[in-house]
Amino acid sequence: MLEGFSSARKRLGRYMRKFLPSVVILLVVAMLYIPTLRTGFLTDDFLDCNHTLREVPAAFSSQYGGGYRPLMILSWALDNRIWSVENQTAWHITNLILLLVSSLLVYVFLGRFLRKPEAIYSGTALFMLSYPMAVAVARVSWRTTILALIPFLASLILISIWSKNSRRKWMPAAAALLYLISLLVKETALTALPVIAMVAFCSAERESKWRKTFSAIVTGLIPLVIYGVLRYRAMGFGVNYAESTSFGPFILKNLMLQNSIVWQPWLSGASARLLLLLYPVAVFFGISKWKNRILVLSLGIFLMLPVSNLTLRPDFSVAALPGAALFLGFLVQMLHGRRFLYPALTVFFAGIILFSRDEIRTLGMASDYVDRTTKRLAEIADELPGSGPLFVDGIANAVGVYGTFWPGEYLVPMDCLGIQPGRFVSGTDRIWEALITEGDSGFLVFLSDDAIHYISVPVSVDMYAELPDTTLLLTGSIPVGNLIRYPSCQGPDESGSLNLVSRIFPDSVVTIVPELRDGAALYDLAAAPLWLASDETLVIVVESPVELVFSSRNASRERALERLEVKQEY
Repeated sequence: MLEGFSSARKRLGRYMRKFLPSVVILLVVAMLYIPTLRTGFLTDDFLDCNHTLREVPAAFSSQYGGGYRPLMILSWALDNRIWSVENQTAWHITNLILLLVSSLLVYVFLGRFLRKPEAIYSGTALFMLSYPMAVAVARVSWRTTILALIPFLASLILISIWSKNSRRKWMPAAAALLYLISLLVKETALTALPVIAMVAFCSAERESKWRKTFSAIVTGLIPLVIYGVLRYRAMGFGVNYAESTSFGPFILKNLMLQNSIVWQPWLSGASARLLLLLYPVAVFFGISKWKNRILVLSLGIFLMLPVSNLTLRPDFSVAALPGAALFLGFLVQMLHGRRFLYPALTVFFAGIILFSRDEIRTLGMASDYVDRTTKRLAEIADELPGSGPLFVDGIANAVGVYGTFWPGEYLVPMDCLGIQPGRFVSGTDRIWEALITEGDSGFLVFLSDDAIHYISVPVSVDMYAELPDTTLLLTGSIPVGNLIRYPSCQGPDESGSLNLVSRIFPDSVVTIVPELRDGAALYDLAAAPLWLASDETLVIVVESPVELVFSSRNASRERALERLEVKQEY
């Protein structure tokens, strides 16, 4: 009986050692990511959420949605069809599913190169809990890199299995197909052919290394060529961002900084020069074999090259996570058995989890602001008389470092909440065009910082009557008085900017910069919401004396009519 009890206890111990790390990781993941379910749409999400299945064929045959990512368009369209834009929680459930699938693939991928379970679990935990993954899961539109990684990781796993000991001919074909699918989602792995080659080289037996590596390169070239042909037919030689075609030393800087984002907060504030020294040293001393060192470096470099010329953004660094996870796995494997390893890992992951939690919380605050402000705009739309357009000023474009609304677009957020305001609501950049098309009169709305209180001022397409020109020498600061009735003024070409101070923004200065036209400086006053909304108490401040001719010419209305004519032609 005692022997049976002892045997059962040993089996229980084995099961605990085998499954406990998985249970702990999943519990931490649940605690970290469950709050994202109440995070609504933000900025780009409002553009992506409205794609439909009807748009998918056009996405394969033309430049659509700012680039060539047809399967990403399909992803948005499927979510829209299944969940609808009003069920934003369900869109985040999709993100959590993508997280789990990609993490399982990373676990399998790491297992192809690592022997110790602790090493595999550590690398997988870094992949799931790091700052880039946290914000990519919390933002609907930032799932793009996660979704593109899933087929690419599956492709690498098949390449590794086939290179190791399999003669199944379907594996290279399946790997090529998965690689092509990844590229059609997002071009994250566009420069990843060296990664594919190194996976094959590190996985193959000694006698077949070079043959398998060459075969893997050919396998990777086929989908690259197919993708290149499809992309060329759809959009020619165009690229999504002009910066992607430029080259310079900043590429290396961005590569270092994008990779450092994976390790936040532990590398916060580190310069690119320091990182350039740190990374090679860490890889050299943290990984024992040269082939594995090259594999890790290739993952960190070639998966980040497609975005190395773009502005740093945390979700881009999701592509660097497989390489970082593999590096951490090799490091843990090398340090296995050292007493300090587990306390060090505890402190390391505690910092990462707390940092990720804070970023998710900030995104939640941005989402709360969007939800609260959208409902407030709907209330204002009901309170103001008539059905003319509303032009809103004073909405915060960001909370923390995260965007809120897509600038000036407020009808889509209302639609996502099931609100129909019955009138056009937008930012202040389309005042004259909207007055012409949506109605000849409306309201300018200036929101307070808390988005609760507001000032409204009526505006109309004919708010400026014909008046004789008035010439005035401005010095210092003067009350605008009757000049408020003019929509523009003109001065010599060397004229500086005008500064406006109003009771609407008593602690702020609004600057109007002139545009040069026919050798003169034209101040488009009617384009400034503060000018449209103010009264005679507005104050104009100039840095140096300047003679201006105030005119009834409405340059903003002229430009709006020109834009409408161009739209009608197309």
